[in-house]
Amino acid sequence: MTVFKYALKRLLRNKFNLFTIFLLTPLFIGFTFGLGSFDRKGIINVGLVDLDFTPFTEKLAREIAASAQVWELAEGDIRSALAQDRVDFVLVIDKDFTQETIGGNAPNLRSFSIKETDIASRIILKIEGFLGAARSIAATAAGDQALFYQGLDAYLEGSFRIKTQAFSRTDKSVENTLNSLGLLAFSMMMLSTFSANNLIREREDRTFYRVMSSPCSLKGYMLQNILGYLLILLWQVLAMLVAVKWIFGFNLGPSLFNLFLVMAVFAAFCVSLGIALAAIARTARQAGTIASLTITPVAMLSGLYWPRSLMPRFLQLIGRYLPPAWLIEAAGKVLQGKPLSGAGLELTILLGYTLVFFLLGTWRRGDVAN
Repeated sequence: MTVFKYALKRLLRNKFNLFTIFLLTPLFIGFTFGLGSFDRKGIINVGLVDLDFTPFTEKLAREIAASAQVWELAEGDIRSALAQDRVDFVLVIDKDFTQETIGGNAPNLRSFSIKETDIASRIILKIEGFLGAARSIAATAAGDQALFYQGLDAYLEGSFRIKTQAFSRTDKSVENTLNSLGLLAFSMMMLSTFSANNLIREREDRTFYRVMSSPCSLKGYMLQNILGYLLILLWQVLAMLVAVKWIFGFNLGPSLFNLFLVMAVFAAFCVSLGIALAAIARTARQAGTIASLTITPVAMLSGLYWPRSLMPRFLQLIGRYLPPAWLIEAAGKVLQGKPLSGAGLELTILLGYTLVFFLLGTWRRGDVAN
């Protein structure tokens, strides 16, 4: 395991590398999404787009306003209102919603949110209760609009009410955890350039060829390098998870172990990315240029910096097929309490990308060795 120990020593002898890997990343993530969040004391901001605008929808808006701050929005303002955090949840009432309800149908309301949390749960509960009562009244009124409104007013003036209360309203939630994992994934991808640079320098200073002339085989050399870089990334993941959970109080879901396994699969992908980068680039400077031109755009399109839903549809389509996007989807499922098997498709695709990059890197190195 000489090559394995040497790979670890090369990465860890640099104090800046140590600081970046084990301290800077978790501290930056924690301060950005932990101490940097703003608690709004339980106030939920609901954006309402009323395209029907009838007495019935006005009554619905007043019911919502009893438990939340309601902001009237135009349909074209939904994306910007969510992106700028002016509202937590947007409800869209389509045209003819009232007519269909009175007619005995059950039209759906459209809703939008970029926060994977239960922030709007009490609002949704109130809306469902109100609409359920309205449908029952409509069935009794049999299409009679006057009788429907009379029954609705009687219901609203009645003594029966559902009172709900949010346990907490902080941004230390699944949303923040996914954002922090996105930053961690980006730092892991950047760390792959360190491994690529080390492998390139070994080729430039002829260390690689001296190793090939020793009893160590190419497979053994590559395997020990891979294990060394993978161990460093797993340490980084563990340091980050420990910091954000027990220092900054992030919600890491019901199974920290499952989340760690998801990140471990992505760590293997990052190692394969570094191996492939070292095989493609001829110099360390070239490797840095390639990484700068690819990793940052890939991170943006994949949703590591912001939710993909904020981007135009064609960019969302492109980002969906990039490896980090599958990490975010897998992590999201685990954070929401689903078993690891529930993220099986995403993890399988990540492992497929990992295998492709490993094959690319080892094939090119085998060609060099020959």
